[in-house]
Amino acid sequence: MYAPEITQELIDKAVAFHGHWCGGLARGIRVAGWVMKHFGTATDEEIVAVTETDMCGVDAIQALVGCTFGKGNLIFRDRGKVAFSFFRRRDGKSVRLVEKFRNDELFFKVRTLRTRLEEEIPDPNERRTLEAELAALRSKDMERLLSAPFKELFEIKPVLCEMPGMARRLPTVVCDSCGEGVMASRIVYKNGQRLCIDCAEAQLG
Repeated sequence: MYAPEITQELIDKAVAFHGHWCGGLARGIRVAGWVMKHFGTATDEEIVAVTETDMCGVDAIQALVGCTFGKGNLIFRDRGKVAFSFFRRRDGKSVRLVEKFRNDELFFKVRTLRTRLEEEIPDPNERRTLEAELAALRSKDMERLLSAPFKELFEIKPVLCEMPGMARRLPTVVCDSCGEGVMASRIVYKNGQRLCIDCAEAQLG
């Protein structure tokens, strides 16, 4: 039984976008479901997401909430945390959703089996048995992710950053070294030259 805001249609849409079904995507679906209920969806840039991870769940945000890199309303702020901030432009409403750290029995069973399967297991029958056990535990865990009360899975906190500005269209500048076009905001000025980041770093090396 899924949480009230989660439907099979949402799951299918996220899986079609992402390419496979996994626990990371399930986390993203739960976040997306909460945001759609409390913030709505982004047909353009009216909702902005700031993700602190590049894990599978980000694809659910793109597919379901409508925050995408291409529109400029999905910002990657690499912090290595399963955490997502959302902003609604029309009224400034904001929230940061952070996955709660787990220490339950299911979590430790999955982690133990994954570690075991990373080791060399000469007996193919033993490996198949362990893989089947891990698959069953992961399936159980994904059911938990889709059915548990949201506040058992995520903390609802204030944001840590300001709302990002609207996406800007900037002119293209040609790198004086490689001759490739570069967005003006990414040009590095060095020794009188206008360089792309790669060429500037190559000169330092």
